[in-house]
Amino acid sequence: VPTIFGGPVCGALAERLNRKHMYAIGVSVMLLVSVALAVLAWTGSLQLWHVATGAVLSGIVWSMEHTVRRTVARDVVPPGAVGNAISLDTSSQNATRMLGPLIGGALMAVIGLQGAYALGVLFYGVSLLLVLTLAAVPAGSPGRAPSFLSGLWSGLLHAAENRLVGGVLIVTIVMNLLGFPYLSMVPVIGRDTLGLSPTGVGALMAAEGVGAVLGGLLLAIVVKRRHYTRIFAFGSVLFMAMMIAFANTATSFTAAGALLAAGLGLGCFAAMQSTILLTACAPAMRGRVMGMLVVTIGAGPFGVLILGALAERIGANTALSITSGIGLFTLIASLILWRELLAPMPEPA
Repeated sequence: VPTIFGGPVCGALAERLNRKHMYAIGVSVMLLVSVALAVLAWTGSLQLWHVATGAVLSGIVWSMEHTVRRTVARDVVPPGAVGNAISLDTSSQNATRMLGPLIGGALMAVIGLQGAYALGVLFYGVSLLLVLTLAAVPAGSPGRAPSFLSGLWSGLLHAAENRLVGGVLIVTIVMNLLGFPYLSMVPVIGRDTLGLSPTGVGALMAAEGVGAVLGGLLLAIVVKRRHYTRIFAFGSVLFMAMMIAFANTATSFTAAGALLAAGLGLGCFAAMQSTILLTACAPAMRGRVMGMLVVTIGAGPFGVLILGALAERIGANTALSITSGIGLFTLIASLILWRELLAPMPEPA
């Protein structure tokens, strides 16, 4: 929910304010939240509502951080290196997403909840120092930032006028609504269909992360501008096709292989998603379009609800097959309607 409402606002603000300062403020807020939770944990006063409040604040900051961080990357790297920079950024995200639960669980066992929160304070402190050392980032246009509705409307208009931007946003909705909710079904399929232990389920979930990291790192080294759109389309279709394969697999080996290949597709999709938007839209619209991207990512929780409701009635495997099949069909239809995503990325005018 914070992403749906926060995206357009943060995108509009990113066009008016100094993006480096906005980024630093966001990291500072999370540093303060971590300090508060760490103190509560050390004093034995931590309650569920404290954690929930921290999670809500984290969602609000994430909607700003995702919008601003990618725009800052576009500001500070040469135009020809945008795809490489964003690919490296997504690889780091996927690596932490893959290793975070594993390392977090181990740390909890060794240093406890208090130590884990204290480590979070350290990481956010280091992050803030790194943000402050960034080279000067161009400030946005002076003036009053558009309202939520104005920012949302202007972003929608730009997406309608710029077919590359519109196509990326449509594909992003499909992926988040019908593709990424698969994660909630991996433990169920791993346990009930494949008969895996909790450790085996964890290894299965890590396979997708490994593929995503490898895909992102490869793109960070070799990707060229003219291939942005086709890599994005290929990654999206590969991911959804592998979800169908995973839902119908009979062995843990083939399941891991399907998730590894899905991760490669995810790495391609995620890296080129922001790259295309930041490259294709006018500089004055970058913040607003990235805010619109955050809104489309907000479709994910609705997809989880749909997939969960289906799984209760017809089983996890069948439910995932149906949603992924609909997702694949919708993706192919979208790529036919937005043929720009199958053509070479246009060179700058």
